[in-house]
Amino acid sequence: MIEQFLELQKEVYKYETTDFETGDNIAYFVDYSSNIFFSQVGDFFEIIFWGDGYDDDPDTKITEIDYSTNFAFCRFLEFISNPKIADKLISIKFSGPDEGANGTKSWNFNRLVNSNVVFPNMKSFVVQLTNLGDHNQSIIDGDCLDENGIIAKLISKMPNLESLVLPSAPDKSFFQIGKHPLKSLTIQAGYSNQNFIENLADSENFSQLSALDYTEMIDVYDIPAEEYTSFESYKKLFQSKGFSTVKHFKLRGSILKTEQLFELQKLNNVQFLNIVAHGGRYVSHLMNDKKI
Repeated sequence: MIEQFLELQKEVYKYETTDFETGDNIAYFVDYSSNIFFSQVGDFFEIIFWGDGYDDDPDTKITEIDYSTNFAFCRFLEFISNPKIADKLISIKFSGPDEGANGTKSWNFNRLVNSNVVFPNMKSFVVQLTNLGDHNQSIIDGDCLDENGIIAKLISKMPNLESLVLPSAPDKSFFQIGKHPLKSLTIQAGYSNQNFIENLADSENFSQLSALDYTEMIDVYDIPAEEYTSFESYKKLFQSKGFSTVKHFKLRGSILKTEQLFELQKLNNVQFLNIVAHGGRYVSHLMNDKKI
């Protein structure tokens, strides 16, 4: 198994250090070039992908991918789609540099979802979150920058997952996958909250959930108040059966007033941490907005 991981590293390194038009060697950039990291934990493995997460055509076989495309990411997804590899993975993390297109860093897992693989021993699945200082917003891209239910399809392949960290809110189908042993859930709303809080309130499929960390949409473009989760939705959550097992709740970037936070706390004795967080704006953009 270790030999297969090492061979994958060599493949990715070759891709990153070869000009495939000329055949010449090119520089490897530690902070930018794609890479694979892994560590052995008993009979299992933790694995990390570092790089970009776009996939121009998930239906194209890896043997037919042009080296000018995102070979490293696509090859990595194909690698972990091998059932013999998937059986030995307990943790996967996707991360990379602050790079993207039009202010968005997309993570496209359609290639993985379209495979028949299942990860029976997976305990932790992490996709890079958006830092408030990032130029590009990290999102799960089901198609055309929308989530499109891909998170539910992805997590359905991990029946024993306990910890999930994602930069986009899942749609309602995530709460219809049946009973699931998830214990810790960290979600950033991304470009749409998709009624995440209300959907969680109506759901009972995560009966072991004990830790919830939720970030509202990052306000870098003066998002209208009505696009944020309402106080009434949070109130419904705090009184729901779906939230009854949660012991620690972190709420980031909401527009709730102090009095509303107090009222929520009175509804539930959950350890409730409110974190004030607002997205940054380039000063030049602010000047343009104000025509300075």
